[in-house]
Amino acid sequence: MPLFPALRFTVPVIAAACLLGGCSGSTSTGTPKVATLQSADVAASPSTSVDDQRPLVRLDASDEEREDSIKLWAACVFKLGGPGYEDPRSLIWHRGEAKAEKIRVACQTKEPETYEQRQQRTDIAAFRDNQREWYKCAKEAGYKLTPPEEDGQFGLTEVGPNGDFGSAKMEDCRKEAFKE
Repeated sequence: MPLFPALRFTVPVIAAACLLGGCSGSTSTGTPKVATLQSADVAASPSTSVDDQRPLVRLDASDEEREDSIKLWAACVFKLGGPGYEDPRSLIWHRGEAKAEKIRVACQTKEPETYEQRQQRTDIAAFRDNQREWYKCAKEAGYKLTPPEEDGQFGLTEVGPNGDFGSAKMEDCRKEAFKE
């Protein structure tokens, strides 16, 4: 029989209380002496999807703003991936690899999401309507297009005098169709 049988239970309880309570010995109610999160910008609750925490790229964002929105994601991917992961889009090239999947999950809240991607994820009916509007506008502007798929997405059958999906006219049609 142990010499102090009550200590067998008392010590773990006291240790747990100290860990949970901080056990700093300080009675100050001022600034905490431990690292804390001061903002709740992206505080996740059990009902919040990881995707809902992703930064949103506005429809009218400039190329520079789009690239800036990728920088935090890129830093996260490179920090966890190292060589071969300098461009966060490289996760696509490593699809199926365990390391790439761990990186993707760890950095997911930093990956920017376009307005269209968010709408497709959260309101598929509105997304389909907007896709139809975009298709109609692009067709009227003279683009040669594939027939829309079930979700409304479409492609180019040829690059004509108007250019491709990155052309000014196509961008104008997209912005008009998806205006926030």
